[in-house]
Amino acid sequence: MDAGIPPHGGNLVRAAREYGLSPRDFLDFSANINPLGPSPAALQAIRDNLWQIRHYPDPDCRELKAALSRYLKVDQDCLLTGNGVAELIYLLARVLDIRRALAPAPTFSEYGLAVKCNGGVMRYAVADPAGGFVPPVAELLRLLPENDALFICTPNNPTGALVERRELEQLLDAAAGCGAMVIVDEAFMDFVPEREQYSLLPRAGQHPNLILLYSLTKFFALPGLRLGALAAPPPLIRRLKEARDPWSVNALAQVAGTTGLADKEYMAATRRLVAEEQVWLRERLNALPGINVRPGAANFLLVDAGAAGCSATELVHLLGRRGVLVRDCSNFPGLRGAYIRVAVRRREENRVLVEALAAVLNGDRT
Repeated sequence: MDAGIPPHGGNLVRAAREYGLSPRDFLDFSANINPLGPSPAALQAIRDNLWQIRHYPDPDCRELKAALSRYLKVDQDCLLTGNGVAELIYLLARVLDIRRALAPAPTFSEYGLAVKCNGGVMRYAVADPAGGFVPPVAELLRLLPENDALFICTPNNPTGALVERRELEQLLDAAAGCGAMVIVDEAFMDFVPEREQYSLLPRAGQHPNLILLYSLTKFFALPGLRLGALAAPPPLIRRLKEARDPWSVNALAQVAGTTGLADKEYMAATRRLVAEEQVWLRERLNALPGINVRPGAANFLLVDAGAAGCSATELVHLLGRRGVLVRDCSNFPGLRGAYIRVAVRRREENRVLVEALAAVLNGDRT
């Protein structure tokens, strides 16, 4: 593993080097990407616009922001696009000068890393596994006055837990009283069938303490192009825009995102597939000895292998040798035990994962 770089999912180059296979030989369950791949319309748009790579991209992403505004029902003045959500997280930590931050745990590690890069400290309120990793809202409310910002991921990565809107409203009210920012990461919200009941994006720009993060790499399957967005009040959008690097969103990412956001048939097909396959995969994995799958609302499953007699790292290695990549969750803050995270893919691919894991658990180490 490269020194100083935390393990994330989807690193096919590192996996190929470690297991002696070609990057194309892996089934990658370690990154939570739409199993359908990018929208066919988006792929065609990329091919049709290859000529754009000899020119600078639109630094204001006007067409993409217009498409985002229509899809998310957010005013364009409240939107800022970026080179993936990760760029925007680090930008927020720097521009807001976040030195004391809070988050429920386990959760996405980049929040803490971004705050640390800014010279700050991240504090975690650890959720109870026995309670389904539901974010400890009461503890967050208690600790919030001591912090500059609260990070909330919903559905949460890696647990898949959703935060109720009324609880988010509670946190927002408390943040307004103590001057803290609430940063809500909805990177996986598009996979939630009833997203309108949980998303705060329609409130973007209406609350001075609310910032929302939105990803186009997960649901729209564009991680290699890097594409994300942020929604916040216009004065903050202007500050962030002035502080970020120029041309951070490339031309092909803009084209693919704009086109994908208009492909309603693709979106509907994705939600149908993920809903069906999540149930199938959860049932098959739960039937394996020593495996307990946590319920979740997104396109991935948190798998507790603690009763199987293997560590998470050992399972990841044994499956990787078979060309199946899963996410070792050992480095998620607040997550203890033998947990792995697996993405929901197509049926034939999910079957390969189940069979490979069954073989490993039955002692086949070849």
